[in-house]
Amino acid sequence: MNTNKHAKYTLAGLGLTMGLAVAAAAAPALAATPEPISAQVTKATSASRQTSSEVSVGGTWGVEKLAVGQSFTVSTVPTNGKAPFTWNASFPFTLDDGTVVGECKADQATLTCTVNEVPEAYKDKTAVRGTWWARARLQDAAVGTNEGTITLNGETVKNLVWGDADGTGECTNDCDSPVHYEYARPENLKFGWTNANGTIGWGIKWIAAGGVEYTVKDFDTRLSPGVKCAKGDTWDPATTEDISATQVDANTIKFTAPEGAKVCITYPPEQMKVPEGQNSVTNHAEVNGVKLEATATVRSNGGTDGDGTVTPTPAPDPSPSTEPTPEPTPTTPATEPAPDPTPSTPSDEPQSTPTPDPTPEPRVTTSPVPVPTHATPKPEPKADAQPTPAPQERLAKTGATLDGLGVALASFLIGAALATAGYAINRRYLGGDGR
Repeated sequence: MNTNKHAKYTLAGLGLTMGLAVAAAAAPALAATPEPISAQVTKATSASRQTSSEVSVGGTWGVEKLAVGQSFTVSTVPTNGKAPFTWNASFPFTLDDGTVVGECKADQATLTCTVNEVPEAYKDKTAVRGTWWARARLQDAAVGTNEGTITLNGETVKNLVWGDADGTGECTNDCDSPVHYEYARPENLKFGWTNANGTIGWGIKWIAAGGVEYTVKDFDTRLSPGVKCAKGDTWDPATTEDISATQVDANTIKFTAPEGAKVCITYPPEQMKVPEGQNSVTNHAEVNGVKLEATATVRSNGGTDGDGTVTPTPAPDPSPSTEPTPEPTPTTPATEPAPDPTPSTPSDEPQSTPTPDPTPEPRVTTSPVPVPTHATPKPEPKADAQPTPAPQERLAKTGATLDGLGVALASFLIGAALATAGYAINRRYLGGDGR
């Protein structure tokens, strides 16, 4: 019976040990979850209350140490079932020196900045901090509203007043009404903008009159037959007419403006690439002989910066070792001299940031171990000499006295007595053989 019990106890102990080992192995995996990026929205602006006007949002970000998988997300709350603004384009997640550690990916109204790699130069940096900013455009879903919501990692952090061009929390531009469709101002204009892929898109707008035939030609890119003509003050779909023009050739279209038209517009379907080494491009067009020209400059749609610090490696503790030096064995003395101890010095590794050099710690030296000598017989005590101190005085230096030894001896005797009694009981009640 005892054998079985012992086996059960042994198996239970092994199971507990294995369980603890599995838990210990799993602990590092749980601890490997990357620390989330702490981010804030510090400023947001809205250029106007007309759709397609620019929205700009910016703030700060920071982590204790960079790690792959860290991220933060900036978005908005849908209005009328759709996003009131959408981000212009994705951009690299970079640091002060131009190092790219990830990407800020724009997907409609969601902008997520994620760390995809940690360069060697940043693996030991701590307190990594920086700023971020991104451009967006007001959408038709915001029509009829006065403000929108900005969220950070799913939580509302700021209400943005449309038309707040200064970021003060109050409308400062185009404040006579809520958000409305873009103004359809009658003007002859060629204009361009930066697309998400770094190319330039173009638009051609001109003053129109109902019943007049117009021939539109673009000298730098092809045209499509799609044309819009506004009859009201804005590009409200209810007062805007879509027209399919006649395609004369790849770069030319012709059509007659509808009655009541005030201004018409067409968008060349092709995106123009910016020549290598340049940051702008010029486009030329013509409407019924009127020359139109515009130069568009590539604009960044967002960006980040940031840096951290390197904590200096602490110098070794200058305190001498507290481990006792072993007593020499009284054998033949060594003939080779003991080597000089190597002094401990502070780290001389160069620091990666221009922080003040730490004060050098004092060098530490230790005394060389004495060479043992032959044991020599002690001289006989003289008759009038003082008696040798009792052993208790030497024992007191290590914390053991005769009184202490007496207590220990008594404890030992009591333990032995209990063991003897237990053995006797075992013999009596278990049949003499322990079963």
